[in-house]
Amino acid sequence: MQYLSQDLILLALNPETGKTRFSFYSALDYGLVGSVLLDLVLQGKLEIDNDNRVIGAIRASHGQATAGSTGNEFLDQRLNEVLASSRPRTAGFWVTRWRRRYKGIQTIVLQNLVDLGVLERQEQRILGLFPTQRYFLRDESIQREIVQQVRTAVLEGIGLDSRMAALISLMQASRLTDAVFRPEERLTVRSRIRAIAEGELVGKAVSKAIFTIQAATTLGAINGG
Repeated sequence: MQYLSQDLILLALNPETGKTRFSFYSALDYGLVGSVLLDLVLQGKLEIDNDNRVIGAIRASHGQATAGSTGNEFLDQRLNEVLASSRPRTAGFWVTRWRRRYKGIQTIVLQNLVDLGVLERQEQRILGLFPTQRYFLRDESIQREIVQQVRTAVLEGIGLDSRMAALISLMQASRLTDAVFRPEERLTVRSRIRAIAEGELVGKAVSKAIFTIQAATTLGAINGG
């Protein structure tokens, strides 16, 4: 998938029920809004400064904040909101603000995947009365590939880059580790996930962003869920 939020929602989606897995303290919702910030960091649009504030990336030649299109309207709107802020705000501020504003963030991402032809939405009624939506994969190999990439990166160190490290960090913050790893693997993977985000392969700037946004996502889920 092109965006972290798409990968994250597919890790959370139960292909049998068509619903996302139960998320303690709305952790998945916070993970999804955190993924918006991380995508903008990975695209070089935003940075995390030494005070853990989110700022526009600076063009070396002009000394101005980087704007421009990301190719995604939702990301562009969030980027412009950060750049237009009267003063730099922390990652926690943006994660909390966007989580409160977009209560249906899961539906937004799921519908995006419907529009792309990855998912099929089915309307159903509970007890024949209450409408509900379920989302089923058109091709389950897409989800299996993402799961396998995460497993391989954590367990074997293969396929690791800044984006994968960000996804793995968001997976942990969203309480989805148990959906990807077997019970006997979980003790080992916790330490490896932290090592991945701290590793030199990720790069100092992105590593800082990952931990800052992961912390904001986790704290927000606990305090605001």
